[in-house]
Amino acid sequence: MKRKVLSMVLASFLTLSGCFLNVGNVNAANAWTGTHFGMDFDYHDSGKYEMSSWSNGGMFNCTWSPNNVGFENGKMKLTIGGNWGGFTGGEYRTRDYFGYGMYQVNMKPIKNSGVVSSFFTYTGESDGTKWDEIDIEFLGYDTTKVQFNYYTNGQGNHEYLYNLGFDASQSFHTYGFNWYNGGITWYVDGKAVYTATSNIPDTPGKIMMNVWPGTGVDNWLKPYDGRTNISAYYDWASYDAPVSGSGSSQSSNNQSSNNQPSYNPAPQNPSTGNTSSAMFDSSKAYKIINYGSTHSLDVQGNRNANGTNVLQYPFRGNANQKWYFVKEGDYYIIKSASTGKVLTVDNSATWDGANVNQWDYYGGNNQKWEIYPAENNTYKIINHNSGKCLNIAYGSNDANANVEQYKDAGSNYERWWIDVAN
Repeated sequence: MKRKVLSMVLASFLTLSGCFLNVGNVNAANAWTGTHFGMDFDYHDSGKYEMSSWSNGGMFNCTWSPNNVGFENGKMKLTIGGNWGGFTGGEYRTRDYFGYGMYQVNMKPIKNSGVVSSFFTYTGESDGTKWDEIDIEFLGYDTTKVQFNYYTNGQGNHEYLYNLGFDASQSFHTYGFNWYNGGITWYVDGKAVYTATSNIPDTPGKIMMNVWPGTGVDNWLKPYDGRTNISAYYDWASYDAPVSGSGSSQSSNNQSSNNQPSYNPAPQNPSTGNTSSAMFDSSKAYKIINYGSTHSLDVQGNRNANGTNVLQYPFRGNANQKWYFVKEGDYYIIKSASTGKVLTVDNSATWDGANVNQWDYYGGNNQKWEIYPAENNTYKIINHNSGKCLNIAYGSNDANANVEQYKDAGSNYERWWIDVAN
């Protein structure tokens, strides 16, 4: 991100306003040290996140206002408001700092000349560090493209504009970057699309999102027309640390090799040699989102009856789209937060295409599921009885498409994001 740093004045203002951690070196005390960090945007958690409230000046042409950060229908909305007498923008950031790992966001940017919608990591003088930053930016004049960029010790000019092949402002898509020692690889909907390997940043930063109108940068953003009450929407974001052995803690960021590591929030299938299982908190409800279609696992019509079909539907935050993972030996029972019934392969079938529904738990192997991490922070959900994967029938993107079991065909529709739904 092209950023003007207001060194001493900004640092003093931030300390007084309480919007940031006190200025000081980033170290293990304030660097996040977990494995998976999920941002669900159902509400503002002031213990984990900050709403910025200050002016960055220069080309940003706005003052960050907490009033421009909103939460509705399970999504965060960042808005550009105000008028020519003074524009406002929205900015949201973590309190903790994060190092090497996989960063992802599911979002829909603003389509309007002269504005930016972003997802990035940042640390700088106001944090007591050098300026390191990694960016995903949408330039509102053309949302069929996304810009990738990074700064290392204040040195930028690494912009790369990627042609998406779709208009990002029209629907939610997932964007991310895998940051490792010696490189950054950016992703669009799980596909690696660009890699940088020169002068890569190495300082842990905060995860940040903002929207703002530009001034004096028409050659970059095109002229801003003054339109306000325009918003970018964020459905979820996440960070996953490198798996053990492929990376280091967030505080030091020293990795053992320059090869891009894999990022799995839980260990792999025992057949690979790692015998640990995925871990979920049985007290928390999760949303289960299909990687191929981006729709959620849903109990049809929120009906309570045994045998009610399970299908996919856009996530709306309803109870019939939330699930509990209850450990049962080496397996999980996947229980509806709405009905209390569990995910079941109909009639203990073992063939491809067998239907999946909900049923009272009776201890059958067709009600038990093995969960293994896959690429890009997804999981495969495998039935213990049949050994087949939870799958969207015919690879459909349609709402109400059926959920079934199918052999492991390496399909995106056999992979699932699993994240706390709140």
